[in-house]
Amino acid sequence: MNLIGLRIRNLRKQKGMTLKDVSHGIVSIPYLANIENGVKTASIETLMHLARRLEVPEETLLMNEEETNQVILEEFQAIFKLIVFSNTENVEIKLNAIADNINLLQQSPATELGFYSLQACYYYKIWEFSKAEEIEIKYLTNNEKRIQENFPSYLLNYYYYSQAVKHLSVTCDYDLAETYWKKCIETSNDNTLQAVFHINMCICFICQGAYESALKHIKKSWILAKNFSNEEYEFKGTLLYFFGYVYYQIGFLTESKKRFKQAIELFSVYPKFKSRFYFLIRFRLAEIEKSEGNEATFNEDIATLYNEIIRYKKINSTFDNNVYLVITELMVIFAENGFVEQATALKEIMSEVRERVIELDYFIEYTETLLLYHQNQQASYEKNMMDFLKRIDESNDPILINRVKKHASTHFAKETKYKMAYLILSYK
Repeated sequence: MNLIGLRIRNLRKQKGMTLKDVSHGIVSIPYLANIENGVKTASIETLMHLARRLEVPEETLLMNEEETNQVILEEFQAIFKLIVFSNTENVEIKLNAIADNINLLQQSPATELGFYSLQACYYYKIWEFSKAEEIEIKYLTNNEKRIQENFPSYLLNYYYYSQAVKHLSVTCDYDLAETYWKKCIETSNDNTLQAVFHINMCICFICQGAYESALKHIKKSWILAKNFSNEEYEFKGTLLYFFGYVYYQIGFLTESKKRFKQAIELFSVYPKFKSRFYFLIRFRLAEIEKSEGNEATFNEDIATLYNEIIRYKKINSTFDNNVYLVITELMVIFAENGFVEQATALKEIMSEVRERVIELDYFIEYTETLLLYHQNQQASYEKNMMDFLKRIDESNDPILINRVKKHASTHFAKETKYKMAYLILSYK
């Protein structure tokens, strides 16, 4: 497996030592670099000298890398499944218990890296992005080829999952996220996990507007989920939601509404599913009403949703991440229609989210610009909007991009700044 080099590098960095500091009098600097990168295998004598230089017990570097603590590995797999299925309430407690009770340096390097990979997975999943990136930099940063050659399959799965979530949520690089979800599927032999990975592939395609491809992955996930246990079967509700969402996007409104209503029937059976999807499904059903021409019903529905969110906020400190997606959508709708009080209240909720998916920042900035417009601060609105237009094409949401450009163009046309209005719509 040859992961001892990674442990040497991590220990060296933790102690603030350079390659020169550690190698002096033992091996050459290039040779130590090759050991750390897995190109060279150090002799036992060299490892003993390096252990002394790094001030760690010799057994930290002198161990059988193929040995795996099965008890710890089974706990890792259980934790990973909790993360993948978004049952994250007790994950941090479980990870802390491992850190407090097990000396990871006495375990194999793969076990140690597995622990830090799970930490990164967890923090990316709950939008604690800076913590995840800190762990990556400290313990996991390495070239992809070496990871593929040296990581055991379970560790590859953890690593690929963390990277997939990272690029889906942090960088919003959906092509790269798709690549890592494929790797997750390829390295897993667990059908339940594969079902979730296919749904995340679906999300990548949804974000790119490739709804037919998204639908294919939902169907694959549905087939895999048929053999789920009762405890896992609340995932059926997630599948029904995505069926409904994709059918809505491709214009099959009747089928979409049917799937959403089937999902709602699961709320009474699976409370966790309800807490994650209640607001999201209610919002999508409201969108369908609008698409069917029922504007009054749509307005009533989003007003009700707004009131429910405000009531929920008064007794809860945080929402599920899915709810923040609804809040930003509602926030923009209210801001576009001049409901300043409602848009401001929702913006304040989002401002409390310390770290969030980067795409949501575009919704917040658009809302802030619209509030200036409705507060008759036209000069500030135009300045902010022009600055925003310079960056809006960096967003991965084509619908939002069009909304921003349409609002700006309409404004400048009303102000008889026709050339500017035309340039905004034609600019790519």
